[in-house]
Amino acid sequence: MKNNKKGFTLIELLVVVLILGILAAMAMPQYFKAVERSRMSEAVSLLGSIAGAQQRKYLQINKYVEDYRGLDVVPAGATGDSYTTSDNGFTITIDGTGYTEGVAKATRSSSNGTLNYNYNLTRYYASNLTQCNGTDTNGQALCADFCGTDTPAASCCSDGTKAACTAPTTGNAASGGSNP
Repeated sequence: MKNNKKGFTLIELLVVVLILGILAAMAMPQYFKAVERSRMSEAVSLLGSIAGAQQRKYLQINKYVEDYRGLDVVPAGATGDSYTTSDNGFTITIDGTGYTEGVAKATRSSSNGTLNYNYNLTRYYASNLTQCNGTDTNGQALCADFCGTDTPAASCCSDGTKAACTAPTTGNAASGGSNP
């Protein structure tokens, strides 16, 4: 009589589970990095909206405002100079009224205090460039991806340089420049 058993042995099942575990362990860091990149893109977009609103305000009153309520585009619930997003974990601050020092800054924050990627983004209102500052190894690697540089650095600019973005130098009437 022929014994015709069908199915998998316990060893075969354990090998499959082990292979799946190894693949998942390799994929998870890439998944987390992709999620963080999407959060970063959202913050860059928000900084761009704030910069545009500040530029419009500068054309009206020849200075930037330091309170969200003075802008024509205001995130829901934003008052004063700081706003914390509820969905992607950034604290967005606005600072400076002069053409050369007006900036918006997005700092990654966490309600429980632990983050895999620690970094902040800074954008001058009078510039199209965004600066990324990584405050830990993972944050620096993420900034390198954002800036398009080969190696991680503590600070880089979205124009592809491993240095801080250049601040605007002219523009307001007091410095003899032209309006943006």
